[in-house]
Amino acid sequence: MVRLPPPVDMRELLLALKDVLTRAELKGHHAIQREALSVRNRMSDVLKFLGDGGFHAFEKLFNPEEGRLGIVVTFLALLELAKEHLIEIMQAEPLAPIYLKSLAIRDV
Repeated sequence: MVRLPPPVDMRELLLALKDVLTRAELKGHHAIQREALSVRNRMSDVLKFLGDGGFHAFEKLFNPEEGRLGIVVTFLALLELAKEHLIEIMQAEPLAPIYLKSLAIRDV
């Protein structure tokens, strides 16, 4: 018998994102500089991070030192990867931690 994990509600993802953004504001600074952040590049970075095939905590994918822009680009990359069925997003029950796993098949 195959047991499928329950789907993750979009509200749960947004609540987790809010927590990450709050932590980033605590560590952030106000130096202004232009950075070129690419959603496509971040998608590649996320897939590399998840490359071992295991489950990883949602919060571990974000670098609070990148500030709000880096967090938003990472979140957009996660949504795009989920849309393309390249990652799996799991949550055992409402308000439980969110975990991600790569579904991308690596060529050996």
